[in-house]
Amino acid sequence: MNSSVTKISIESALTQPTLHEPLPVFGFEEMLTELEAIVAEAEIRLAEEEAA
Repeated sequence: MNSSVTKISIESALTQPTLHEPLPVFGFEEMLTELEAIVAEAEIRLAEEEAA
């Protein structure tokens, strides 16, 4: 059986740039503020749909 295997050196694997950027760190207050904004927007949208 003939199979080709691609070899990557450890050095090149370690120097590869990462594809993922770090996620922003949200504390409790920031998460609560975001959630309140989402709920407020949803309430406005719901009121507009009911009025239509």
